[in-house]
Amino acid sequence: MILFEEISRPVIYEHDDVDFSYWGKGSSFVIASSSFYYWVTAFHVIENTGGNINTLRIFPSDNSQISLPFDEKYIVNRKIDGREDFDDIFILRLNLHEFDESGDAPLVAYDINSNWLDTEQLASGDELCVIGYPSESNFIDYDNRKICSTRSVLRAIYKGKSTSENCHELIFSTSINLNDYDGLSGSPVFYIKQQRNSDSSTNLPILAGMLIRGTVSSKVGHFISLRVIKDILSIVENTADSC
Repeated sequence: MILFEEISRPVIYEHDDVDFSYWGKGSSFVIASSSFYYWVTAFHVIENTGGNINTLRIFPSDNSQISLPFDEKYIVNRKIDGREDFDDIFILRLNLHEFDESGDAPLVAYDINSNWLDTEQLASGDELCVIGYPSESNFIDYDNRKICSTRSVLRAIYKGKSTSENCHELIFSTSINLNDYDGLSGSPVFYIKQQRNSDSSTNLPILAGMLIRGTVSSKVGHFISLRVIKDILSIVENTADSC
């Protein structure tokens, strides 16, 4: 369960402030596909914070002190009249050679080739969970002079398809009280599959999508189907193979 939760990573940047070297907000996750690994978040998480990719610091697991290296960027092209909800995707490819040489901790990632859920298979009332970093749970570590991000696991249930193409809605049903959902954009959304045998049952988390927004007043969240992300990576990897 710990490793399953650790694929969710806080979005952090480094700057020259001598008192607090890290800043940022937002959520993200790391996935494996084919022979590559990718870091995924919502495009607006980067855009709205004015973040710089060169100062982005994403760590491979909770105990790492060395951030991940990246070598490629992928986004969905904007339409003339603006962005659609399902376009709100930002992906960086990990430089595995550099990571192998400098990484200080195991890389925790979710293999989307071996296990993933097509959200078209979801039914109203199915159990989900969102794993991310709400901004109000961040705190300042004055001794170490840094901002610490606290990961939260939020239970939800599937509501149905959104009016936006390739997007779906969920209803938060969690005991964690938040004033707003700021910082949760980019969080991975999991379907919780119950596996039963003769003696007991276990819960199997299966990646289903990425949260892009939500409101506390309605308790409704909107998420992009993982299929969209898989389709982007399929195009990227097929293009690379043909070169």
